[in-house]
Amino acid sequence: MPEEINLIQPVPVVRDEYGMFAHPDMPDFDEGDGDKCKAWVAAQRLQVKMVSLEYHSDEAVSERYFEAGDPDCSDWEPDRPEGDGWFCLAIHYTDDGPVCWWARREVTP
Repeated sequence: MPEEINLIQPVPVVRDEYGMFAHPDMPDFDEGDGDKCKAWVAAQRLQVKMVSLEYHSDEAVSERYFEAGDPDCSDWEPDRPEGDGWFCLAIHYTDDGPVCWWARREVTP
């Protein structure tokens, strides 16, 4: 009998002092765990979209972050993708600055 998968659900986004967030039910993937992350997303039946602060719709927010050199991005409210059901999986740093991972359950026609 296959193991039952507990599907991740939306939770309130509580950001740390730098504006970062990690969904408490999402595994802690390390750099180089791309295949493990993709397998988890598939098992969760999620569609994931990444939004970057660098290309945020409010240029003043991204300019302030990148020009000031301050690691705090608390004032960034990541643009939610169009459509219903999106929830935040994570807001974290990358080599190109902060990104937000939005997720929603895959819609089957």
